Amino acid sequence: MPEFNLPDLGEGVTEGEVVEWRVSEGDTVARDQVLVVVGTDKATVEIPSPYEGVVDAILAKAGATVEVGQPLIRVKSAKEEPPPSASPPAPAPSDVPAAQQAAPVSRVPALPSVRRLARDRGISLDEISGSGPQGRVRMADLPSSGRRVPLRGPQRVMAQRMALAHRHVPQVTVVLECDFTQVEGFLEAPRGDRQVAHTILGLVALATVAGLRESPIFDCSFDEDRMELVYPESTNLGIAVQTKEGLKVATIRDAGRRDPSQLQRELDRLIAAARDGSLPPADLTGSTFTISSGGKLGGLMATTLVNWPNVATLGLHQIEARPVVRAGSVVVGRCANLSLSFDHRVIDGMTASAFLYELRQRLSRPEELVGAGS
Repeated sequence: MPEFNLPDLGEGVTEGEVVEWRVSEGDTVARDQVLVVVGTDKATVEIPSPYEGVVDAILAKAGATVEVGQPLIRVKSAKEEPPPSASPPAPAPSDVPAAQQAAPVSRVPALPSVRRLARDRGISLDEISGSGPQGRVRMADLPSSGRRVPLRGPQRVMAQRMALAHRHVPQVTVVLECDFTQVEGFLEAPRGDRQVAHTILGLVALATVAGLRESPIFDCSFDEDRMELVYPESTNLGIAVQTKEGLKVATIRDAGRRDPSQLQRELDRLIAAARDGSLPPADLTGSTFTISSGGKLGGLMATTLVNWPNVATLGLHQIEARPVVRAGSVVVGRCANLSLSFDHRVIDGMTASAFLYELRQRLSRPEELVGAGS
């Protein structure tokens, strides 16, 4: 009777948390049917069944942390037939007091992340009045608790990486105001022959890739032990995406070799997959430069932390109406601050400021960034 162990999920993952079982004991499963959802430090992954048969036993309950190679489930092959029996044996009386027997699973509607947090806090969802549709319990519905709640998955990774960056990088940030009036006007105009609907973040990414091509020092990493700069073979542009599981950095691989339409499509795909939890671990590693955009919640300005081992991170903040001077007259423009945080061991302030000024200049000519027919 085969046992199915947690497989090697790649990218250095050594363990995973059982988020949700999609099958129960006694269920018949087909080969490649999704058995369980496992959360790792990198992403949330659906694990398919390598066998067909009947679930004999679930060996790791929801919320358990399982190391790679440890058993998750036991499946009885469809070829294994139980021995004939004249009548089913009578159930043995339980010696376990009723108070210690397993409580029924709550049927209150809630996301797996909410169930996990409630379980960590020792809260029964049956006692919560959910504020979501059909009484769905949301995070905000859970009462506060004095219990210690462990960070897991992307939240734990974010905490570790931010602490690592703060310890390693002597960081400095420069800020420059940028007028996005031309950018917004370009995006609102008829697309013509353009193949895709470009976005503000997409145009910022195109301008950034052009800047990295001219100033590759912003695209390198710093080897502290050997005191060497390591230049990558290609630009892998990291895009910080806020998700319900925390901040994730999705990676546009070979960004410098993609045409404007290809880059925008890949950007759209990565953001959508990061937000719906379907982004594979391979798309969450390997960035050489990172862009962080808070969108409408980006605020006036923020000091974004360098995504170590990158040596620089670009921050795009809220676009809003501001007075600007054009041809000697004060008019209303659509402006935002751009911030560039950088490793001062590698990059000096003048070089960083020049990078931002050139980026602003490129954004003033969005049609040149996109090109004809892109």
